[in-house]
Amino acid sequence: MAESDELESLISQGRKHGVRKRVILLQAARLFVERGYADTGIDDIGAAVGISGPAVYRHFPGKQAILLALIELSLERLREGTRAALADRDRDPREALVALVDWFSRSSVENRSLTLIMQAELLWLPERDRRRLNRQMRQIREEWVGLLIEVRPELSDLAARIAVTSVMGMVTAVLAARLSDDIRALGVHLRAQMLAVLHVPTGL
Repeated sequence: MAESDELESLISQGRKHGVRKRVILLQAARLFVERGYADTGIDDIGAAVGISGPAVYRHFPGKQAILLALIELSLERLREGTRAALADRDRDPREALVALVDWFSRSSVENRSLTLIMQAELLWLPERDRRRLNRQMRQIREEWVGLLIEVRPELSDLAARIAVTSVMGMVTAVLAARLSDDIRALGVHLRAQMLAVLHVPTGL
């Protein structure tokens, strides 16, 4: 699935987003990645959607609200994917971690815009929102750390945290570099590199 199709599907799942809001989010995500949040104005977003800049305010109170909605979508995607991989508690921990890496590598590539926006543009939100979102992100990482320690009990808590932070940072760096437009190939290589960094043997 192409990134734009995946992003549109993800945004469409949000019941609170009407058709116009979804289009605004889609175009804003594209512009934030291409130009950066600071260099994208409300008039730019409106023009991309086919409406005036002031008309955007009928749907969002401002540019920060658009950014917040996009980052919350990204975090919800991470929460749901992580929960799905960990849902079967009878599953072998290694299999669960490999499944989590499979999903994360594929979903990050298919949702490149959301992945990059969450990492690069969070600083533009008010401090209260930043703290809340960072807390949610830490909770997601804790799930990864706990699972990694189950698979590799020889790791210290610090070593596991460093490994998880490293693989997530690596994915963001690779996506930002735009090394390939081949989404499938990029996802396959990212999966292999993530498993290598985590030192997780695969036989699946």
